Amino acid sequence: LEKNDNLLGMRIERSTLLLAIGVTALLAVLFKVEASEGQWLPEQIAGLDFQKLSSQGLTLTAEEIWNGEEGLLSAAVDINGCSSSFVSENGLIVTNHHCGFGAINSISTVENNYLHDGFIAESFEEEVPAEGYRVSFVTRYEDVTPQIEDAANLAGVDPGARYRAIQNMRNQLESEAKTETTSAIVVPYFNGRYWRRIWQTEFTDVRLVYAPPRDVGEFGGETDNWMWPRHTGDFMFFRAYCGPDGNPAAYSPDNVPYKPDHYLKVASKGIEEGDFVMIMGYPGRTNRYLSSIAVAARESYYYPMRRLVFGTIIDAYNRFAEESAENYLKVQSTVKSYSNVYKNAAGMIDGLARNRTVQKKYEEEVAFRSWLHEDEQRTAKYGSVLEELFSLDLEEYDRQEYDFVLDRLRIFFRSYPSGYPEVDTSTFELLVALADSLPSNQRIVGFDKWLAEQETAVDIAFDGLDIPLSPEGLMGNLREEVFAQRAFRDYIEGRRLDVGKRWIAAQEEWRGKDFYPDANSTLRVSMATVKPYSPRDGVKHITHTTVGGMLAKHTGEGEFNVPLEIRNAVQKDPSLNEINVCFLADGDTTGGNSGSPVVNGKGELVGLNFDRVYENVSGDFGWNASRSRNISVDIQYALWLMRDIWPAPRLLDEMEVN
Repeated sequence: LEKNDNLLGMRIERSTLLLAIGVTALLAVLFKVEASEGQWLPEQIAGLDFQKLSSQGLTLTAEEIWNGEEGLLSAAVDINGCSSSFVSENGLIVTNHHCGFGAINSISTVENNYLHDGFIAESFEEEVPAEGYRVSFVTRYEDVTPQIEDAANLAGVDPGARYRAIQNMRNQLESEAKTETTSAIVVPYFNGRYWRRIWQTEFTDVRLVYAPPRDVGEFGGETDNWMWPRHTGDFMFFRAYCGPDGNPAAYSPDNVPYKPDHYLKVASKGIEEGDFVMIMGYPGRTNRYLSSIAVAARESYYYPMRRLVFGTIIDAYNRFAEESAENYLKVQSTVKSYSNVYKNAAGMIDGLARNRTVQKKYEEEVAFRSWLHEDEQRTAKYGSVLEELFSLDLEEYDRQEYDFVLDRLRIFFRSYPSGYPEVDTSTFELLVALADSLPSNQRIVGFDKWLAEQETAVDIAFDGLDIPLSPEGLMGNLREEVFAQRAFRDYIEGRRLDVGKRWIAAQEEWRGKDFYPDANSTLRVSMATVKPYSPRDGVKHITHTTVGGMLAKHTGEGEFNVPLEIRNAVQKDPSLNEINVCFLADGDTTGGNSGSPVVNGKGELVGLNFDRVYENVSGDFGWNASRSRNISVDIQYALWLMRDIWPAPRLLDEMEVN
């Protein structure tokens, strides 16, 4: 990014947001959930329209998917914030290549570059520990709403104190569940209206089993990231190991493959347009029930600034990587992670504008007000809830620039020095410029004091400002404001837990029974159909891509290099051009759904979700039936590679697909 970006131009006037509070005469909007909209909780599955789902191709019953304790969903596994699934009785786990990228990167050297060449373990003994990787799956749910509410009430009326009391109770409930073989997380649903303690089994002995070369697993690179058509073989395999007694255990040569109670059968054939599919996994975060004010603030400031910061960091890492092959390999996992966030921010900016998300939310709010005032009891119950929500959003909006820059400074110092001086210098230069450009009513006092205290400075040309390069001493000046920021956020979150519960209760009554909570990294399921889409006038994208389409993108270098093994195979047998690589569906997914198993109506694995289309990046803030599409790698493509290109007969036999 150019350093002369107009930082001040990213601001919007508070009065623009306040327009959303006004009421105009608009027709009421129908809010029936679209057929594929919804990231449903396991406990909600029984309430879905199974007659309709059956007509679409689902042959499983609600109880077979989840009976309150277990079911098909039990095969879905969380792995380091990604989704995955058991696919054999010996704890074999399949997920995305990009989810295991760090594991492959960490065992690679310039001499043995598994990231470039791929990795195949020919036996259990050759499976390599993936240090830092953990897998877990849900074992049961427990309602802990009373405990959470009691803790909040005992803390009194101060919102900050109530919020901190809730966090303490969450920690206590999680600690009580921790044993050598189990753990738990305590999470809110519907803005804290309900709380669940989710018990889970967690494995820390996770081993790398199979990964295709990077030119397959990341074909198209950042150019194709979040885009369609896609030709990325985004898959790889791990295995969970346990102690001889079958319980989770730290790594040991004596450990054995885990025997899961549930695992997915791999489908013997692929899928076609119009077929029913189901996506299971752990979607990270959606914000479907935010106000128009909150979304407008993110569109106009947060995401543009996020893109600016991450673009600067990526450029610095790339300069370091260009210095040597060792440097290049060392930072690939980091650059990949930052690049994904960078392009996500760009997609959010474009998508929120293209989908008119703020305007649609404003129209919903007008319709909500109309509904509210049609009934005196509703007015008495929920009359002020929208204004209270707006008030909280505006309090945060009025200091958003201050908080963003202070957050980035705090994050910078948390890892400073990072071991990459070029990255530290570039990042700090940008943060100093951002802090120095803050408006007068959002100045960071500690930063201004530190800047004034600098007696000597190294001259750098950055928007005409001479700034010191060394960050020493600044963090001490910021400490008091960091504590004050934390107290403010506790106060806001405490108020949101009160307002949010009433807001969601009103939404639930208004929208009807087809109502799902925002994603929060807990187990969910989405129902979908393999379906094309039209991103803009005159363009229609079909549902599948093929090996032939991948070869058409081949340049022989960089992000678009089809490995020689694939090219040779197709040259010998041109019919291989027709093998499907990826497919589209209208599944409701978000970050965290990477690696989610995509199953057919029989519950058989047909693909792995790994992305959304660019037009759907902003779907976190609102569903769009015409543009909400997820992208999956076809499991038949993976099987072909494992059968004929980089053979893994041991794994094919294990999955009973050879």
